This record gives sequence, structure tokens and C-alpha cells, in this order.
Amino acid sequence: MLPPVRPTVLALKTPAVPRWKRSGHDVLDDSLQRLTLAWMKALPEPLRPHQCARRHPRVLNNIAALWGLPLRCIGYLDELQADRRGNRQGFGHDVAIELQRLRARRLALATKAQPAPPADFPVTQPMLL
Repeated sequence: MLPPVRPTVLALKTPAVPRWKRSGHDVLDDSLQRLTLAWMKALPEPLRPHQCARRHPRVLNNIAALWGLPLRCIGYLDELQADRRGNRQGFGHDVAIELQRLRARRLALATKAQPAPPADFPVTQPMLL
């Protein structure tokens, strides 16, 4: 009878992960998601943020996910423009311009989408039940 085979465990050497990668970001943050690509295609060509997509895909994934929520999207775009944490490098000029254009577009769409009350409806009068 043969002696039982003992499994051998190989210690795998894990590659060093850069410090900025260990802050809880997901692997998907390193590339554009399908939703983001579809959202970019739906934008007019002059408004498409190509530089931001190339340099900061995680930021663009967040913008695309929030685009359907006007107030949250505008708030997120405002947060990107302000340094509240200190010691931040900031975006390059071309990326900052793209973000400003996206904010202006989102704001314009949000104000246009708000329906006005009908002219014959007295807004200041309470409804009787």
C-alpha cells in the first residue's frame, strides 16, 4: 500500500500593489464600463470627455452612473472642482474644461426638464377635498 499523498502548498508571491490602488477602489475603476461607453456615445461629439476617459476612467464611470440623477450629478461635478481634502493635485486643464462643459450640460438639461405648472392651475390656492 502506498503512503497517502500530502498536498503541497506553494506560497504565491503577491505583487506589490501601489498605495493609491489599496484605497478601496475596484478593478473596474481602471477602465471604462459599458454604461459609461454608451453614455459617452449618446453625448454630442463636442461634449464627449475623451481626455477624462483616458486619464480618469473611475471619475467618468461615476459621472455616467449619476447622470440620470441631476442634483446628485451636479453635486458630484461640483465636488470634483473643489479641493476639500487638501494636498490634491487636481485635474489637468483639458480635463477640467471637459468637466465644466459636462456640468453646464447637466444643469441645462435639468432646468429644461422641470415641468412648469399649467397656466390655469392656481398654485397658491390649497385644493379642497
